[in-house]
Amino acid sequence: MPGFIRRTPITEAAAWTRAEMEADPEWRIRLTPAHVAALDRALAAVQARGLPFPAVTKADFPLPEWEGLLATLWRQIAAGRGVALLRGLPVERYTEAEARLIFWGIGTHLGLGVTQNAAAELIAGVYDRGRPYGGDVRAYQVNAELSMHCDNSDLVGLFCLRQAKSGGETLLVSALSIYNRILAEHPEYLPLLHRGFPYDRKGEEGPGEPAVSGRIPLFSTASDGTVSARYARSYITRAEQRTGIALAPAEKAALDFFDRVALDPALLLEFHLEPGDMEFASNYTVFHARRGYQDHPEADRRRLMLRLWLQNDGLRRIEDEQLRFGFTRFGNHGRTAAELTQVAA
Repeated sequence: MPGFIRRTPITEAAAWTRAEMEADPEWRIRLTPAHVAALDRALAAVQARGLPFPAVTKADFPLPEWEGLLATLWRQIAAGRGVALLRGLPVERYTEAEARLIFWGIGTHLGLGVTQNAAAELIAGVYDRGRPYGGDVRAYQVNAELSMHCDNSDLVGLFCLRQAKSGGETLLVSALSIYNRILAEHPEYLPLLHRGFPYDRKGEEGPGEPAVSGRIPLFSTASDGTVSARYARSYITRAEQRTGIALAPAEKAALDFFDRVALDPALLLEFHLEPGDMEFASNYTVFHARRGYQDHPEADRRRLMLRLWLQNDGLRRIEDEQLRFGFTRFGNHGRTAAELTQVAA
């Protein structure tokens, strides 16, 4: 069973409610024409050199005009609400390849890009592949409604290029506010959630890794009281199915309560990502989900998001490596872009 478990409410800014987020303009950042012009200059410079996005480093994509904005962005993610939204990029100006370069370039100022699947994709296209959700099909490949979860990296970025015909709303919730609710109403669940659950790797385990992980904590409390979270219920359910070992009744009750609280209207923030929006969030304090959606019939109008996973060791105090890395490093997950470039060479 786990060691230290925090028994007092979390009061940091990342433990937010829906009303607090709706009233707080600080996490929503509007780009100015000067910011967009700086991006265009950085984009033109890497294009002139013929650099593909995996090879682009922070030095290759300088954004001096973004110094204040990037400081605000990082402060919001690491010490504020845990999430920040950039708005105002005229995405219709750019090809998809240019959008990828811009997204990667901004990401180099926030962390190290890591791969997201066994194919070692560094920027994943989030769109409907027309496959049924379940088994080894991952959530970003379908149009179904998705349950609350986090991604397997320190930071996640999502860049909206096109919206669906209908639906597809983004849902966010503070994992720390869920912790506070559990502490207040069902503190007996906290040891179970700190102990964690096995995760199925959905066929994307690395060489020598088992198909099902060891127990990964849902919550982990550092020695200074900092609480961090990691959760994806579909992977836990898939592990039950693969191993034939069902959750204990108390474990299932704890996860069911967690899922109900995550969708409490008092905590749940719901909005549409608009074309040109970029959302960056900490995977340790903010969980996300999505409403199901219906797409346009024309291929060039269908919903398309780009997803970026970033590693930044300075994001949060985490003393439990199983919470941070216990699931998998998908392919080359955890390697830097420079290392991937060297491997490719």
